Amino acid sequence: MTISPEMVEYIRTMVKGDHAANDRIEAKLDAQGWDDFPTLLGAVFYFAVNRRFGASTTAADVMVFVAEMRAAAPAGSPEIDANAAESLVRAALDPSLDLDIDPQMAGRIQGLAILHILSSPHTTDEDLDDLLANAVEAARRA
Repeated sequence: MTISPEMVEYIRTMVKGDHAANDRIEAKLDAQGWDDFPTLLGAVFYFAVNRRFGASTTAADVMVFVAEMRAAAPAGSPEIDANAAESLVRAALDPSLDLDIDPQMAGRIQGLAILHILSSPHTTDEDLDDLLANAVEAARRA
């Protein structure tokens, strides 16, 4: 598994809202290839969701989160399926759950959830660095 530094920076600039840097990194990744990016995105999603929710999370908590996430989506964002989003969040909290979600939809949900969770003013640069480092380590083991 090859997780390039550019992939990590792509996620960091996305979360930080640094659109110019994100566009530059995206162009570089378009030339290099995105082969292992879905694995990294899934790992970041897993750690972000588990950072956001505790052990006592209910189905209602997940539904409220997904509704808030969809309402806060940037203008022009692709529509995401609420049921698929709820299933994906629940599966991040309980990996024993089976999923049957279109990979493209899963990627959109993961990206939006990562933005919604990690763009919070409560996420420090150090928090983001730690989460990304954990996600890279997990993705390399996958």
